[in-house]
This record gives sequence, structure tokens and C-alpha cells, in this order.
Amino acid sequence: MRRIILTAFVVSIWSTFSYGQQTEALINGQLKQTVIGFLTWYKDKENHLMTAPIVIGFNEDSIKRDSVVSINMPAVDQYLSNLKKSGYLSDVFLNDLRRTYASVSDTLNKYPLVDYFGPIPGLESDLIFGFEPEAILDHFETGRFIKIYSIYNKALVKFDISEFNQYLFIMTKVNSKWLIDYFGEDLTNLEKMDEKTSRVAE
Repeated sequence: MRRIILTAFVVSIWSTFSYGQQTEALINGQLKQTVIGFLTWYKDKENHLMTAPIVIGFNEDSIKRDSVVSINMPAVDQYLSNLKKSGYLSDVFLNDLRRTYASVSDTLNKYPLVDYFGPIPGLESDLIFGFEPEAILDHFETGRFIKIYSIYNKALVKFDISEFNQYLFIMTKVNSKWLIDYFGEDLTNLEKMDEKTSRVAE
């Protein structure tokens, strides 16, 4: 009787462990697909996402005067709507982008840039991919998933394209689908290098 109970217990534990591994593998596969799917989709649609200029009022004419730079918020909303069609981005991600554009717009209203042609404070780089989008979009196929953590409906994914191009994705599962809440650089290694350089300098 004891042997039967022990055998049943071992089988139960093994089944639970095996199911847990299968579930983890399934979730990890979904998370990887979300990352690669979004990057692939964006690279394909990149030139069609902004249907109207978001920054307007640049003065490219040395004769023209009194041109005031501003943010075209209807164009921002259309851009965000096009991004949402990807099916990979959460409202958290999109709302963060909109808040950034709205903040820049408010600043330009308070401190107008007149007869100006140059970088806009707060929009010096691509808000999603930074200063060198091509470093990501042209090379992500060779990237590696370094770490994946998931708890219930939240996940953190570390995705490295090169030694200096390392990224983090934070995701939330909504209606059985993983959506990206945040995408940004993982500066851990660069900070470690800076610390080593500082110690050597001392």
C-alpha cells in the first residue's frame, strides 16, 4: 500500500513539474514571438506610420519670418492609432508616447521657437528606438533572448542584439495576448564598464 501511495505521489510530482516546464516554454515562446513580431511589423510599416508631419512650423526659408514651431497633436493621435494596429503595443505604451508629445507641445506653447530649424527639445531622437533605429531594426534577426521572467500576467524580457545594443521589454498579458508596455535600453553592462573605468582612473 505504501509503495502504491509513494508511486502515485512521485507520478503526481513529476506530472506537475513536467506541466510547469511545458507552460513556461509556451509562455516564453509567446513572449519571444511578441518581441520579434513587433520589430518585424515596425520595420515593414515604418514609412507608413506617420501620415502627416508631427512637428510643424519649421522655418527652412531664410526670407520667411514669424514661423512658430508646434506639435500637430491630431497627427500624433493618428500615428498612435497606426501603431496600435500592430496588435503588439499596450495602451500603457501608447499613452506614454502621447504624454511625451503633449509635454513637448506644452513647452513649445510656453517657450515658442520662432523662425527655427533644428532639433526639438524632447524629440531629439526617435521616441521608440532612440538615436539609431537602424541599429535595432536592421540587426534584430541576429539578436538573442538572454533572460525571460514571467509572473502571472507580467513579464520582463532581456533581448541583446550586440554587446552595446541590449534591450528590455516589459509586457502585460491582456485577454490571453502579451502586449508591450515598455521598450528601452538595458544599460547594466555600460554602467559596469563606467564603474571599472572610474576605479582605474582613481
